[in-house]
Amino acid sequence: MAGITASAKQEARQRLPEAAAQHFASHGLDGANVGAISLDAGFAKGTLYNYFRSKEQLFAEVLTEACRRALEIYAAAESHGSVRERLCSLAAADVEVLRQQEGFHKVLIREAMSFRNETYPLIAEHLSPFLTKVEQILAEGVGTGEVRNDQPTDRLALMFVGILTLLYVHHWG
Repeated sequence: MAGITASAKQEARQRLPEAAAQHFASHGLDGANVGAISLDAGFAKGTLYNYFRSKEQLFAEVLTEACRRALEIYAAAESHGSVRERLCSLAAADVEVLRQQEGFHKVLIREAMSFRNETYPLIAEHLSPFLTKVEQILAEGVGTGEVRNDQPTDRLALMFVGILTLLYVHHWG
């Protein structure tokens, strides 16, 4: 009996998070059903477990992909200039990704703001590439004198992302 090809595995690892993002948007993290996500992606009910340990891991994968796309859009914009200009460019990239999966991002923000022990560390871990980019921009700004140096850049990065989050919540409200 032939095994699953590498391209079929790659397709499944792409389709499952896409279906999951829509499912999470409709049902939230707690209400999400792993079997339904597999079926929505065009696979048998338990297929998801061949690629992801849990729906939380799948949720993290959707977040990881969103961060990757935002950073890719930012990099393609070849943003140069002041810290302000680069942070605005990064925020614009984040908004572009958010618009592609707005429902998922509403659930993501709700999960992050609820600070549950099961999900918050997972969200923080998978959001880290985006935070790292913000921190890098801010650290360069400290070096040029554009950014205050009385707070650690990791804290300033969290403040920046927090402000973006509040702006999104305000927009939805």
